[in-house]
Amino acid sequence: MTFAAFAWSTIAAIAGGAALTVLALYLLRRTPRPQVVSNVTFWMRAAQSSRPRFLRASKIPWVAFLISLLVALLFVGEIGDPRFGRGVRGTTVIVLDAGRSMGATDGSERRVDRALREVRRWVDRSTAGGRVAVVRAGMRPETLLALTEDPADLDRALTGFELDDGPADLRGAVRLADRIITTSGDPGQILVVADQDVGEGLETQATRVLVPVGVPADTIAIGDFSARRDPLAAGEYTTQVQLRSFSSREAGARLQIYDGDVPLLDRRVTLSPGGGVSYSAQGFSAERAELTARLTDIEITGSHDALEVDDVAHAVVPALDPIAVLYVSAGNPYLEAALAVHPNANVETMSPADFGGQSDETLSGYDVLILDRTPLPERIAHSSVVLFSPPSGQLGASGPAESPRVTAILGSHPALHGVRLDGIRVGRAVRFTTEPGDQVLMRSGSDALAVARETQSRRLVAYGLDLSATDLVEREAFPLMVHDSLQWAAAVRDDVPLPRRLGEPIYAADQTVLGPDGEPVDATVLAAIRHQGIYHVGERAEAFSAAIHSREIPSGASAARFRTSDPLPPLAVLVALGLLALILLEWTLVHRGRLS
Repeated sequence: MTFAAFAWSTIAAIAGGAALTVLALYLLRRTPRPQVVSNVTFWMRAAQSSRPRFLRASKIPWVAFLISLLVALLFVGEIGDPRFGRGVRGTTVIVLDAGRSMGATDGSERRVDRALREVRRWVDRSTAGGRVAVVRAGMRPETLLALTEDPADLDRALTGFELDDGPADLRGAVRLADRIITTSGDPGQILVVADQDVGEGLETQATRVLVPVGVPADTIAIGDFSARRDPLAAGEYTTQVQLRSFSSREAGARLQIYDGDVPLLDRRVTLSPGGGVSYSAQGFSAERAELTARLTDIEITGSHDALEVDDVAHAVVPALDPIAVLYVSAGNPYLEAALAVHPNANVETMSPADFGGQSDETLSGYDVLILDRTPLPERIAHSSVVLFSPPSGQLGASGPAESPRVTAILGSHPALHGVRLDGIRVGRAVRFTTEPGDQVLMRSGSDALAVARETQSRRLVAYGLDLSATDLVEREAFPLMVHDSLQWAAAVRDDVPLPRRLGEPIYAADQTVLGPDGEPVDATVLAAIRHQGIYHVGERAEAFSAAIHSREIPSGASAARFRTSDPLPPLAVLVALGLLALILLEWTLVHRGRLS
């Protein structure tokens, strides 16, 4: 047991003083019981004998004395703010997992509810002899509770606490916790309250301990949900959904895909243990389509679906509005053929020599610029640009790569949605030097062969492949890649092909942003969207989906031997209850005449 308000020596001194005071009060001669007297002489004698004489009492009512002494000592203990355990000296930083998996239910309780109880218990212990801070390990780590010695600050910090729909960045949160301890100047420890370990390879100056929550759980999830226009059929779009089972048992569910209130797919699906399945659906709309995929009526043999957030996914298909494209090239039949089948592209062709003299005002009349083997002048600030085989020096182009092999692609990026590049042959390509924030769409080992760059004022895609030296142009994937790249680049002005990853920002300028519930979203949270759904920025719709983060639910590590729940209330409450019980006991004994 630890006292937070005073040191043990101070508590002992106060307790000793209280005990001596109670003893002194009981050593005063007590007034005897009322006596019946026959005359004034006897009354005077009784009154004289009942006068208190300090430290002259010959008898002490021991039951009353002991009860009073216990009441006094309990009062002293309550003033000292008693806590369970030995307390923690120095600085303690608690990392609280706020990722999607903490919403999993173990029995009738969510993991996060158990974790919050654990955090409260450790805050109570840590503030008894030192300071404590809490770091929220969501998609982006942040300080939830600054260093404090008052455990009541935790309840204020947890006001409005909710989980993110994406995975937690535990490693980043632990690094933040380590910096807090380092700058505090005191020795300290890091407590990670989570359903998974941080993993190996992360060194911290402070001691790190895992406080695990969670037990093994089953779930089936929407692993991916995407939608795109058909580049060969104006007005039509295709949606594709992938389901995954994270269970060792057979599972079934009802899969529904809606465009607003219009059903596109409604069927019962069955998933084998650990298996997956894909379904697609067709739709038609020249207007924007806002799509939702949902799993309902989930049944897992001998178990239950532990996580709800992975049962829903969102996507948006942009409206079929015309796109004004300026195509700058000395001649490229492959690009010309791909642009010719684009369902809503109005293409104007220009030579590289004429392009060099164009002003920003003239170019602003085009939605997208496509430059084929043509440099982009630095003075041009157009918001949407697609580059093919840019000259050296453009976008960090660092020189040619002979016969590169495509070893990886970023298939989750909207510019490559639905594009398969398996086994393509590339004779020549340009390598790019990436900058912070760039997304590498194609890699050849460590070399970046295609890059997507997004800022608040521009979207740019650059492909380093030499189109005259690759068989990609002979495949159906090529016009689809050109179509998706145009749509994504043009979306800086218009709708965004989706889904987008949770944790990405919304660029809203001065426009009002409405959340999935139709209510305005606070501008301070636009830097990182944490909850899935379809957001509206003016006339633009952007869908953020948690589907691409779907993964097996961590079952909870076992690196520490702490209780995940404390069955007892705070020690101060127990002391107060004991005090109340003694006061009631004394009252009862007095009224029964047992304390004479």
